[in-house]
Amino acid sequence: MDADQSSRPSSPDALLSEPASPPTAADERSFHIRVAIFAGVVIAAVVGALVGYPTWQEYVSQQEAKLELRAYVNVRAAGPGALKEGVPPRVRETILNSGRTPAYNDAIHTFVTVADYPLIKNFERVTCPPDDQQPDKRRWFLGKVPRAETARETPFTAEEITAIQTAKSALYFHGAVCYRDIFHEPHRTDFCMFWKWDAGRMSPALSCDQGNKAD
Repeated sequence: MDADQSSRPSSPDALLSEPASPPTAADERSFHIRVAIFAGVVIAAVVGALVGYPTWQEYVSQQEAKLELRAYVNVRAAGPGALKEGVPPRVRETILNSGRTPAYNDAIHTFVTVADYPLIKNFERVTCPPDDQQPDKRRWFLGKVPRAETARETPFTAEEITAIQTAKSALYFHGAVCYRDIFHEPHRTDFCMFWKWDAGRMSPALSCDQGNKAD
């Protein structure tokens, strides 16, 4: 009995854990360093947000202004009035700048082709001149700029005329306009349109399913 009683705690104070040792000077320095680093990160984030927000807003405003003010070039064309063997196919095109500022002409590639209808193979996409080889050239102001006719070097053949009149072929006008806006940024407009035989005559200009793209 006495042995059992001696093995038990003699008082409630014995159930309490030992008191923690007081923090050392090194612990306090480490704590203050962590607090200082956290505060510095918070301050840097706040300052970055206050400084960066107006900068981002300014960038967005500049991009919106460019989109609103830049030139936008499109191509319109009128096809041949009639098909005639031995006469080269001709297309009368017009360059249209629907933007609010001039466009600078870098290159215009236009082609007149008799090809399958419907078109089986897309026409080869032309390459615009490199930016570092772009001297200042003629400007397109607002509105339309008519151009000389684009004619194929070889005339219509009897086989081509028969193919067009039997809806096996059509007359295509395709190519690209390479230009720059007033911000000196390059753009291009790819176009493809065609005329087919319709009720004994050539149809109005129709848009190809592929080959029309503008940036």
